[in-house]
Amino acid sequence: MFGFIKDTVRYARPMLFALESTLTVDTCHLGSVVRVGPNRYSFTSPPAVKKIYELGGKFEKSQYYTPLLSPDPETQHIFPMIDNNRHKERRRKISPLYTMSTMVSYEGAVDRLNEVCITKISQFAEEGRLVDIPHWMQYYAFDVIGEITVSYPFNESFKMMENEGDTTGMISGIREANDFLAYAGVVPNVLPWFARLATLLGKTSNARMIVGYTWKQIDKYREMNVNPTKQTKKYNTFLNKVLTMEATGSIGKPNILDACSSNITAGSDTTAISLSSCLYYLYTNPDKLRELRDEIDTMAADGRISDPVTFREAQDMVYLQAVIKEALRLHPAVGTMLARVVPKGGMHIEGSYFPEGTEVGANAWALHYDKDLYGPDPQEFRPERWIGDEKTSIMESMMFAFGGGSRTCLGRNISLLEMTKVIPQLVRKFDIVLEKPGEPMNTECAWFVYTHYKGWFKARGE
Repeated sequence: MFGFIKDTVRYARPMLFALESTLTVDTCHLGSVVRVGPNRYSFTSPPAVKKIYELGGKFEKSQYYTPLLSPDPETQHIFPMIDNNRHKERRRKISPLYTMSTMVSYEGAVDRLNEVCITKISQFAEEGRLVDIPHWMQYYAFDVIGEITVSYPFNESFKMMENEGDTTGMISGIREANDFLAYAGVVPNVLPWFARLATLLGKTSNARMIVGYTWKQIDKYREMNVNPTKQTKKYNTFLNKVLTMEATGSIGKPNILDACSSNITAGSDTTAISLSSCLYYLYTNPDKLRELRDEIDTMAADGRISDPVTFREAQDMVYLQAVIKEALRLHPAVGTMLARVVPKGGMHIEGSYFPEGTEVGANAWALHYDKDLYGPDPQEFRPERWIGDEKTSIMESMMFAFGGGSRTCLGRNISLLEMTKVIPQLVRKFDIVLEKPGEPMNTECAWFVYTHYKGWFKARGE
């Protein structure tokens, strides 16, 4: 115990600056272990991160996640589950839905939505319209995740790009929920009081709105008396796949919610943030944009890529893959530490003893800017760091954009499919002129780190 007290004094205490909003990453970076709360420590060293998030490890999620847990076990999502064994069982049942081979089966749907995206952006370019690019990428990502998750067999989608807005109210609802939960997680015991107050006021939670929408789509599907086991080719969606699994008895109601509503709540924000940040970094670094375009143009001229680029072809686009990795490194979507709890008996980490119950973890924004991992210029957008470097395997093992260990984001491959498909199409067809060139991109951090900037799309070369 005395050793622990000594360590809490030794480690940095940025909470002393809790009321100061102007601290920067530079002034907050104080070492590989930073005390971020009375009982919370953030780590950036590879051995510590691997120990905390190792597969089959003993560290469970902290109470920070309890505000995300529904009081009804039947409607609890897999993401905030604290018990590792329960999470493992739930994840095992739906993980086949998220393999990359399964994701590629949705490539046709992504191509259709990419065509809508390109058509609308061409219209914006002709009109000379100033576009909120992060908002637009949100509409794109939401349309894609909606179409491949629940749209068919109803021949409908969210059509946010076509209508140029949030047609469902879910984007704003999800954002409000994420913003609230980022703070509620710090004081999780307070949330039940807010929930009771909301009930008394007749308010419906955003989480219930998403769950309600999901079950509405499922009920519509069932009313059509469609046999999902005979419709897998015609109706290639998550919804059809999970109902096929339900028909065979391999999953139940909670698993259907895991696959469908979790896709919608988590799959759009993360992808939209990653896409908008990637475009920003490319178009504010002309030499990197030129390098990517050279790769696209050369491979197209040689007949090695199509229009649109297929996912398989994109795997051979070395610079494109480096650009995606670098964008995910430089601007990870999640802005909070993914907290875990030291198990019973305590544990030594980084040479110091931490008693059971201590919250420990890693924050991608600290980890991805570590000079020991990513070189002396971690704040620079330099895709070349991912090409031909002997440290590449180490850097990749510490990439935390989608979390780590057994809790790695299930939707990782969905996001990568979208990024891999749409970025080459935008880069090969359009230039972007920023509204405020030379100024840094504004960000807003709660659970996610949202991007804010506007610009004009122009046909390439005009």
